[in-house]
Amino acid sequence: MKKAAIIGAGRLGTTLGYSLSQQGFHITAASCRSLPSARESVDIIGEGTPVTDNKKAVKNAETVILSVPDDSIKDVVKELSPLDLNKKFIFHCSGILSSRILLPLRKSGAVTASLHPVQSFPKKSRNPGLFKHIYFGIEGDEEALPLAKILVKKLGGRSFILEPDDKPLYHTACTIASNYLTVLMGLSESLLGKAGVSKKLRIKILLPLVKGTLDNIERNSISGSLTGPVSRGDLDTLTSHLKCLETHPSLLRIYKDLATKALEIAGREQHLSPNKTRKIKALLE
Repeated sequence: MKKAAIIGAGRLGTTLGYSLSQQGFHITAASCRSLPSARESVDIIGEGTPVTDNKKAVKNAETVILSVPDDSIKDVVKELSPLDLNKKFIFHCSGILSSRILLPLRKSGAVTASLHPVQSFPKKSRNPGLFKHIYFGIEGDEEALPLAKILVKKLGGRSFILEPDDKPLYHTACTIASNYLTVLMGLSESLLGKAGVSKKLRIKILLPLVKGTLDNIERNSISGSLTGPVSRGDLDTLTSHLKCLETHPSLLRIYKDLATKALEIAGREQHLSPNKTRKIKALLE
């Protein structure tokens, strides 16, 4: 199954194609909506035919990776389903959709699964290190899972099996951890700006704090890493925070919601007395 085609050779698809080519896979084709984009991807991967026709892309491939946007998978499946796909392995890379969306391709002879890397890909890249030690959520046909595990291992990653119905919860968790961490950093940067800190310094100030927190979580777990006014039961500091956010109602609401979740975590670790917990709850309400 060494001959592989990439359909949707964007940021993930191109990076995946390059990394697989470095591990002995032959990338036969890279398909994009525009030919210039497909050519760019082939230049990065170092091999393959640039195409805009997905049917041509799968013709000589034994393994096909669909890394198109989630809302385009159904259209690609409809396009490919009339073909003879006997003995072809077809994987999609969506985090939220299960492999059931590939059912028409199974009826055309393909063996199908989903293969989702828990990583973000900001650009097309020749950096195979992006897959090192990361996890891939996989699910699908029993016949496809061994090859999925081999692909992940070749990339230097680790795989775990998901149930199809659990994909939305799984993807929501990944989205909160990645995308909304970025949103929280944006909110923190904004507050530093309101405090008069220069734009050049804001992220530099916050990054060591955030990296230190992530290191603590890796070493000590979530609940063992919680610090700050909620975990200390520091009512005066919490009151000061809430007061300074009164002129920013949307931020105030977010702060209260996050502080309430922090209180739940602190409660699991029994950091606070019942009396302190009640007082913080009342303050946040």
